Order: sequence, then structure tokens, then C-alpha cells
Amino acid sequence: FASSPVIFEDTVIIQADVQKNSFLAALDVRTGKELWRTPRADVPTWSTPAVVPYTAGDAKGWQVVVNGWKHIGGYDLKTGKELWKLKGGGDIPVPTPVFLDGLVVITSAHGQARPIYAIRTDASGDLTENRSAIAWTQERTGNYMQTPLLTGGLGYFCFDNGVLTVLQLTTGEKLYQQRLGGGSSGFSSSAVAAGNQVYITNEDGHSFVLAPGPAYKVLAENDLGETVMATPAISDSVLYIRGGKHLFAIGVRP
Repeated sequence: FASSPVIFEDTVIIQADVQKNSFLAALDVRTGKELWRTPRADVPTWSTPAVVPYTAGDAKGWQVVVNGWKHIGGYDLKTGKELWKLKGGGDIPVPTPVFLDGLVVITSAHGQARPIYAIRTDASGDLTENRSAIAWTQERTGNYMQTPLLTGGLGYFCFDNGVLTVLQLTTGEKLYQQRLGGGSSGFSSSAVAAGNQVYITNEDGHSFVLAPGPAYKVLAENDLGETVMATPAISDSVLYIRGGKHLFAIGVRP
């Protein structure tokens, strides 16, 4: 398994895509009691679910959105009822769905496909045939390992080889594409944003600090001196980065 459990209010969400009998389930966070379990028609996947708003007319609530290969989907948080589904993409989906400005962005890349889907929060039914709820699609720009970063109305999508593509979120328009570094290191950890800066770190522990916006601008580069595969975490103005040998806490000393 690579999918992480997600806690939202009093509920734990578990995505278990396996060879047989895949499912999505909700548990009570205090007792572990199963609240609902919904079967899924998918083979093993590696993505973590996301809880995002759901709007349909006057109805408003929350939905659990999951990445997949044969079964991307959105499910009612309270009942587990499937709201919408979509088939297609890379056959090893890893990135977590992300949400901003009324759009859920889902991407994957492996085999012959690497799409990005921007799906409206009022989606319903089978989107494979009826794509009216899909705001836009990029067919060859999707991520394999990294969860994309959405911030400031833009989407940041980094390939494993360090090629960064920045898209306008509302339209999917490509604003720029730029390789980070010389192409000799892989990129597995996801980009993060804090303090009006974007941080992207490669597997050699070399970090690129970018100015957010429609133009490519490197503000700084830093070396941690050891392997970095995990996505940094941010809390109280401190950037936490898990390396191969150390946990780094980067910030201003009080």
C-alpha cells in the first residue's frame, strides 16, 4: 500500500485499491467503527484520497475524490454513494487529487497516457462519455510521482526528470515549461508553497526556490547533502524536510 489514510473532522477515509475487491471506506476516528464501504472497479493504485467541496444546485457538502486508472471518482462523504466517475490515464496513478477555485485537478502518468483533468465540483454521472463537467484537459503534461501544486490561480506540474510545467488553472493554458537542474537527478517529492515562494527538491537533496507566477524565476538553490524522496511539510513558518539520514527543520530562529 502507498495510499495514506485521511482524517476529515470525525471520519477516517481509507482507499484500498488491490487486485480483487477494491474499496473506499469511512471509519469513525474515535472508535474505528466502519461507517460505510463502497466497492471500486479498479486494480492496485497508489494515490491518497482528497476531501473537497461538492456543489449541485442548492445542495452543498463534501465529497471524497480518488485517483485511479479504471475508476477515478467522487463519493459523498456522508454515505459513500458514488457521485461521478471517470476512466483513463496512466496505469500507475500516484498523485493525490488537489482542489482550488472550484476545480478538482487529477493527474497520472505511466504507460501510454499522462493526462491532467480539471473537473468542476458539481460533476455527476459518467464523465468518460459525457465530459461537460470537465473544464479542461491536458493530454501529455501529467505527473507520475509528484502531486501537483495549485496556488495563486496556477498549477505547477513537475515531471520525474525535473521538467516543470506551469498552467493557468482556469483554462489549462501553458504559461511556461522549464527544466530544473541539469537532468541528472530524479524528482519524487511534491512541490510546496509558503511565504510567497515555491519549493521543489530533487532526489539528490538539491532544492529550487521559485517565485510564484506566470514567469520562470529562480530565487535560490540549496543543497541538503543527502537523498530526499519525501514531500516537505510546513508548520508555523518552519519547513520540515525528511532526508535519507536526517530530519531538517528550516526557518528563522526565535
